[in-house]
Amino acid sequence: MLDLRQEKSLFFFLNLGLIVLILGLFGVNQIVMAKTMNAMGMKNNSMFNLSSFDKSLNKDGTVDLTGDIGKDAVSLALFSGQPKIYGAELNIAFDRAAAAMNAMKVFDPTYGSQKITLSGADLQRYTDVGLRIACEFCCGAKALIDKNGQAACGCAHSQAMRGLAAYLIQKHGAEYTNDEILRELARWKGRYFPKQMIKKISEQLQSGQYTPDIAALVLNLKLPKYSASNVGAPLPSEIKDLPSMVGGC
Repeated sequence: MLDLRQEKSLFFFLNLGLIVLILGLFGVNQIVMAKTMNAMGMKNNSMFNLSSFDKSLNKDGTVDLTGDIGKDAVSLALFSGQPKIYGAELNIAFDRAAAAMNAMKVFDPTYGSQKITLSGADLQRYTDVGLRIACEFCCGAKALIDKNGQAACGCAHSQAMRGLAAYLIQKHGAEYTNDEILRELARWKGRYFPKQMIKKISEQLQSGQYTPDIAALVLNLKLPKYSASNVGAPLPSEIKDLPSMVGGC
């Protein structure tokens, strides 16, 4: 039989052992979480970290291409910094995609809390742009809108792109052509779906056949002559760790 002093000593060491075990498990959990976040492209609780890939626009709004399909696909899909004209107005930046999505979707003509209503020629422009780009990687829709200008789906990505299109047509219609508005939406689409858009751009640079969204991304750019050796070239190995989607569907 243990006396009272021995029992207290035993309980003390048992409690100490449990504390050590709990701390150890907590440490292991933190390591596993860190590795998982890293594998998903996440860091410091941010949505994702693409700093090693971010590509800023030149002052004239273009991007430098190298002739390397993998590098050029990344450059065309991932931009950083504030977009010209509307970036400062809305306090948004390409490298804060999730926050920008929330800022732009409020203007969505269908679902927005500050919805923009367009009519006449402006509605025609909105329809022209919206029918040429889709949120296919999330909801599978073939376009942002239908032929009547109504929303084709309600996911956050399409709300943000529709909201931005409506905003630019209403506020800066004389400063942007329809193709240039489409290019802005495509640049955000690259931020929302980095992995899929890099793959899509790479394939179309190889084939020379472009869907409207990718054609908008190369608008006014002088494309290099991609050599046969670059056809089928693998994407940068780090791309595999990029997230497939930013924000909820």
